[in-house]
Amino acid sequence: MIAAFRAKISNKTSHPPPKWTGFMAVLWLLVLAGCSELAAPAGILQPGVEPPYVSLAAKHLQSVLKDQASYDSFEIAAPRWVHSIGGWSFLTCVHFRDHGRLKSYALFLQNDTVIDARFAVETDACEAQSFVPFDLVTGTLGHTTAPTQPPLY
Repeated sequence: MIAAFRAKISNKTSHPPPKWTGFMAVLWLLVLAGCSELAAPAGILQPGVEPPYVSLAAKHLQSVLKDQASYDSFEIAAPRWVHSIGGWSFLTCVHFRDHGRLKSYALFLQNDTVIDARFAVETDACEAQSFVPFDLVTGTLGHTTAPTQPPLY
């Protein structure tokens, strides 16, 4: 009985595969090759020269933050080349403390100008960036903004 079962199995596996399997394999390779073009569209622009992001961020933040005495601990991340609603631009993130609470601000830069700015949202991925302290008043890296002291009299 076991010999009959082995003969039955060997008869089923000894059949050559259907002729259309080779055609299907070639068809799948062509489909996958076509899909790879979707992952890297040809319309991606290469990043231009990195803008002076620290001075641009400092100038912009000075114009939009009204009560500057309540903000401190400014830090900035290096710009990244991203695609946003305004097209391809550099995105840089700024961390600062507002009355002790950490805030994140996203700035979109094109051609040495700030084209858009907002409080950062999750898709900006600001939390994943490395930050360096910078001075809001002078726009220089590596120094924190000196706190303003009230009059002594």
